[in-house]
Amino acid sequence: MRNKLPLIAFLIASAIGLGLTLSAFWAGRQANHLRFEQLADDAIDRIELKLSQHISLLNSTRSLFDVLQGEVTQKQFARFIGNLDITQNYAGVQGIGYADILDEGEIRSVKGRLQADYGVERELFPESGQPVRTAITMLEPPDVRNLRALGFDMYSEEIRRTAMQAAARSGEAQVTGKVELLQEFDDNKQAGFLIYLPYFGPELANVGTISRARPDLRGFVYAAFRAGDFIEAALGYTPASSLSLAIYIGEPVPQNQVFAGSPVSEYYNDTYMLDRVVTLAGRDWHFQIMPSETFKEGPETGVALLLGAVSLLMAAALAVSLRSQGKTLEAYREVSRVSQEASAEKDFLLQEMKHRIKNSIARVLAIARQTAASSDGLDDFTNSFTSRLQAMAASQDLLTRSHGEHAQLSDLLKNELFQVFGEEFDNYATHGPDIRLGVKATQALGLVFHELATNALKYAGVAQSGNRLDIHWKMTGDGKLQLQWLEQTGKGENVEDVSTSGGFGTKLMTSLIEAELNGRFERHIGTSGLQAMIELPKASLR
Repeated sequence: MRNKLPLIAFLIASAIGLGLTLSAFWAGRQANHLRFEQLADDAIDRIELKLSQHISLLNSTRSLFDVLQGEVTQKQFARFIGNLDITQNYAGVQGIGYADILDEGEIRSVKGRLQADYGVERELFPESGQPVRTAITMLEPPDVRNLRALGFDMYSEEIRRTAMQAAARSGEAQVTGKVELLQEFDDNKQAGFLIYLPYFGPELANVGTISRARPDLRGFVYAAFRAGDFIEAALGYTPASSLSLAIYIGEPVPQNQVFAGSPVSEYYNDTYMLDRVVTLAGRDWHFQIMPSETFKEGPETGVALLLGAVSLLMAAALAVSLRSQGKTLEAYREVSRVSQEASAEKDFLLQEMKHRIKNSIARVLAIARQTAASSDGLDDFTNSFTSRLQAMAASQDLLTRSHGEHAQLSDLLKNELFQVFGEEFDNYATHGPDIRLGVKATQALGLVFHELATNALKYAGVAQSGNRLDIHWKMTGDGKLQLQWLEQTGKGENVEDVSTSGGFGTKLMTSLIEAELNGRFERHIGTSGLQAMIELPKASLR
């Protein structure tokens, strides 16, 4: 025994080290998931903060209109926006503008205003059948892209119009859905969106009023965004930029996607995925977040693997040290201490094993007593008792292969048929959906199938040519399992004599199905042989 002690110590220490390694590995996985979620939340927070900054900029711009009572010239507007230096301080915005609600006289003067202020010869466009006409009369900075949008009637387009109406009703900033900005004219097109902030000033006559809006609504201060530029400015080169974002304004459908980030990492795409919904500027923003190709996990899992290697080395060192006679007792005590610490984790499994063993022993004793009472002699008892124990063992073997939790009904049934009839048996057909059985149902139905198969072999001659066995099952509408056992033979009378004799097999099947599984068991002889029906509630299958 002393010669085997180093090997025993090595195995025990290795098992403990493996347990610690797995624990550290899963802790590392959880840490990486938490890190990914923190990066995702940080990305959303940065986008929300960036959007809030731009809304603050719009509020500041509206204050300019309030101070000047709506009489803001293009030069004043340009000077105000220029002093803010939006390119440097508010990166991500394409431009800040003003959309004026026009009366009939102002409609005719749009061309002259644009010519005088920006040197752009353009009338109000496009033609619109809407009762309200608007025009972009000021837009800064006046670069090539923004000049293309001057004179555009934003109320003529449905998505923009919907956001303008919502902003007018609420008096607060409102974002549009996905739009194509007029600034997009080259090959590098991006999806866009706008944010409107209504300006209320002195009420004017002959000006169309937006439905359910205040009559003093004069226009909209707004910001236009190219979505890709905006997200890049929000995330920059922060760790959050290692994520792949898909952003939708409104429902997450393709037509609402305003941004699709860098390609998703194929290595991580089944490991990390996050969906978030955040309300920003009056609309729901849907974020679908996954790691990009630049995403890197933390070192935790690598540390766990290193811990595993160190654990194996330590186990080997312990085994070598135990070769020394003087350290044998000390090493034994150390292993004993570690085993005691690990025993608490095994209590649950031991109690479960104890419970199952007691149930199995009780069932074996009951089968032994009843088999003995119904047997004609020792040989008859031995054969019947052995076959029933084999049926229990086959059921347990199925549970063992599925880690002791569940077994497939079809596998359990075929195991019992092959045990009784032999593996060459093919005079049968089974069909039904996949049904997973728990421990109790597996052990009980294993014995029931064994009894039915044994009777079919002994009394119905199912294995003989021309005879067949048809077994099918289904889940009923009220959630019950219903199984039909049909023997296709010409020996109905012989089978009936045996099946109605009230032997132990019949009592055993009735007890297992009705008393133990709370089900229903019926059997009778049809014109072609034995027909049995088993019905079990769904709760008994677990």
